[in-house]
Amino acid sequence: MKVSKHRNIIIAISSIIFALMIIAAVVSAVVIIVIQGMHNKSNPSLLYYSGSFRILNLNYTEDYRKSSSIGYHSMASQIEGFIDLTFNYSELRSQFKKAQVVSLRPGSVIPEFVVTFNSLTDKNVSVQKIFSENMRNTSMAQFSIDKNSLQLTEITYDVAENLVNNNCGVRGPSISSKIVGGTDAALGAWPWQASLRLNGNHRCGASLISNTWLVSAAHCFNSNKDVNSWTVVLGTINLSSRSELSLRALIIHENYTSGIYANDIALLELSSPVSFTQYIRPVCLADPQIVVQDNSSCYVTGWGTLTDGGTLSSILQQAELKIISTRSCSSAQMYAYLIKPSMVCAGYVEGNIDSCQGDSGGPLVALQYNSRWSLIGIVSFGYGCAQKNKPGVYSRITYFRNWITQKSGI
Repeated sequence: MKVSKHRNIIIAISSIIFALMIIAAVVSAVVIIVIQGMHNKSNPSLLYYSGSFRILNLNYTEDYRKSSSIGYHSMASQIEGFIDLTFNYSELRSQFKKAQVVSLRPGSVIPEFVVTFNSLTDKNVSVQKIFSENMRNTSMAQFSIDKNSLQLTEITYDVAENLVNNNCGVRGPSISSKIVGGTDAALGAWPWQASLRLNGNHRCGASLISNTWLVSAAHCFNSNKDVNSWTVVLGTINLSSRSELSLRALIIHENYTSGIYANDIALLELSSPVSFTQYIRPVCLADPQIVVQDNSSCYVTGWGTLTDGGTLSSILQQAELKIISTRSCSSAQMYAYLIKPSMVCAGYVEGNIDSCQGDSGGPLVALQYNSRWSLIGIVSFGYGCAQKNKPGVYSRITYFRNWITQKSGI
């Protein structure tokens, strides 16, 4: 049978469209499967509950407001141990995983917490009932609990993550045991790290300290103090990321002195708050009561040049440093009179590993109590990069703690 040329074309086009529809359907199915698989990977048969209760025999203190404080850590640890006992001596002991305090509120003291379980083998078991009954029978406990205040509600993985992520200094994947001389960072390892950009180009680093505030170095803004020229990128290890956030305010320390890097600190306020995720979280601010010991380990991160005067790194770098005593750093061999009480030195006498150009304003952190990372310094200056007797010099966070609170309320 003879078929016209136009009809052949129509049939061919129809066949192509049909084939594309089949391919689209297959791709959609694959995407759904992958997304479901990712969700299951994030939540492998775990159950989450949020809860709270009132402790009558405690008085709330200002120390409990800051999750980075020693007082908060001490009280949270005691309460977590108390909740652990509640479930470890129950029929849920084999399914119970952990309890984590996420805040302490006033009203005597009201802890809010997240409890995690493996999936329950007996579907008839009520977690809420066991929690309530065991808490009501804690007459020998160190805490006097208002029995009418007991609350425990099942929540989703996402809600649990958001509650836990509100705590500062919680890192993601594990880091290297060991910027110049550094290694590539894993996504989520340093979720407070920010790229500070001038007209879209990376200029400095910064650290997220709340859902609206970041801290950086004042000298980053020597050439341009117009807040509208700057943007921030969060939640990535790739310098190529273009998910830029705008700023509302730029606060440079009023006593900053360029040239000698005195009071080298600045605060940045985002135009709108960010939502915390496993890739975007705040870092704790170092508690003035905790003394960072000389020669103790700390970490610096950034996208700075890999050699003095070289090119920026495309992947976030991390490096382990050692705290160098102020006495050594103030010696004639190092920086002499340039070192002030507002500064802390970190690196190695022999050089080799150091922050460099483009790392300025970024975080120097130390792992402190309760496995929380605290911001102890801000990348400020140094002679060259990774040179012998010329370690990196950082703005000391504890020195500026009151100034940060005064300007940001944190």
